[in-house]
Amino acid sequence: MVIRSKQKLLVSRPFNIVLVEPEIPPNTGNIARLCAATNTKLHLVHPLGFQITDKELKRAGLDYWHLLDIEEHESWQDFYLKYNKSKFWFLSTRGKKNIWEVEFTPDDFLIFGSETKGLSEETLNNAKNKDSVISIPMNGKARSINLSTSVGIVLYEAIRQATVEKKIYEVVPI
Repeated sequence: MVIRSKQKLLVSRPFNIVLVEPEIPPNTGNIARLCAATNTKLHLVHPLGFQITDKELKRAGLDYWHLLDIEEHESWQDFYLKYNKSKFWFLSTRGKKNIWEVEFTPDDFLIFGSETKGLSEETLNNAKNKDSVISIPMNGKARSINLSTSVGIVLYEAIRQATVEKKIYEVVPI
């Protein structure tokens, strides 16, 4: 079954999704598809656990690659040097605040670690980042949520805030 939205998302200022050292091609492909559908810029921080030409990656992203605004970075340091003046939100199960307790603003960078390691302790414990480490509420029984699911939850909460509260995004019938 194919579900097509009857509403169009109009974006005046997009969010940024950052995947730091992603390992699983289908997760990254799903996230790329989500970014294409929401006009969100996708940043991939190397090393990647796959080739960008991987067929599983392309299959998960379907035929939306031409709609995607994607930027690759050779390392976390390269990415950080380029964008360190921006607002970062670091997603981690160790976040003391959750996604409903923060105010997202378009142009923010929503940063996710790899599927098996998450974000580094150095990044999470950096004094500058401490108040920007957030989590997704869960029941306490599961260790974590799949990366592509997590990105979808956080991105749509950010878009919801921007749509309802800031009117930066607009949803119109098509």
